[in-house]
Amino acid sequence: MPESGAAEGSGAHRIRRLRWFDIPAVAALDAEIFGPDAWSTEYYWAAVATPGQSFVVIEAPGGGAPGSDDTRRQAGPVPASWDPGAILGFAGLGVSGPQADVLTLAAHPAARGRGIGRALLIHLLAAARDAGCEVIHLDVRSDNTAAHGLYAAHGFTELDRRPGYYTGADAVVMRAFL
Repeated sequence: MPESGAAEGSGAHRIRRLRWFDIPAVAALDAEIFGPDAWSTEYYWAAVATPGQSFVVIEAPGGGAPGSDDTRRQAGPVPASWDPGAILGFAGLGVSGPQADVLTLAAHPAARGRGIGRALLIHLLAAARDAGCEVIHLDVRSDNTAAHGLYAAHGFTELDRRPGYYTGADAVVMRAFL
């Protein structure tokens, strides 16, 4: 997946490829957000090494490599208290032929409502289109109304349900055509 974000000093986030040294922080954030349904550090190591799967993080302003030649996309402002380069969210995409799957997508609880999830989703949709995918799938907790609204706003519709898939909730399987 290409990197994106906003220019240094613009007060906007930067999306970049997840690197090996990010895995412990991402796994810890995953555990904080998803609790018993979180992926382990070991699972992230395996997922990152799996062909056809790619992961990104979105970081607070000022954390990018100076002079990097990545493409940049604007996202909203973050609180001044965030350390430059702090991981504010993460996402994963699996591509198989003409289909893609959102593997994971999450924003730090303290950064919600600032466009983190939206920026990550737009990034994944663009990456899936760039890979030649025609359709993208995901599953989301049935009780996560904020995520349902985000996905619906980007063309996802409910396809099916998996009863009891998550701890205390069903999974809603969604699909969008690209």
